[in-house]
Amino acid sequence: MPPPSAGRRAFSVAIFCRHQGAVLLIHHRRLGTWLPVGGELEAGESPFDAAQRELLEETGLSGHFPTGLGVDGTPPGLIGYEEHLAGSKGLHMNFAFVADVATREVHGCDEFDAVRWVTAGELAAIDCPRNVRELALKALAAPSA
Repeated sequence: MPPPSAGRRAFSVAIFCRHQGAVLLIHHRRLGTWLPVGGELEAGESPFDAAQRELLEETGLSGHFPTGLGVDGTPPGLIGYEEHLAGSKGLHMNFAFVADVATREVHGCDEFDAVRWVTAGELAAIDCPRNVRELALKALAAPSA
């Protein structure tokens, strides 16, 4: 999908939390679909800093972002980049990360109304955008060290 030529654009992050062979998806209250945790970068914030902050703010979890997933200089845990329209928020230029977490105990926030830990085999049955499914599979396959 080519990006729109006009409108709001924002950098964002998506964090695919991983625990014992499953990734965390949240049911986004406003959008009504299953997504990873994430959000927009704040002024002066790097994508990696935003990923750590959003993970903690939205779930109460902190994670280990594995290194060595890309070329020299790639932030820890970065598994991809994609662009998508985010409704009235315009175009999101999105950095996707994977983070290993120690527990599946999530502290809720007002952005979602349900959580699911999903294995690779269960992803096909989840009502989520195609890019989410593809990135979740990449997150599950990424090395943890």
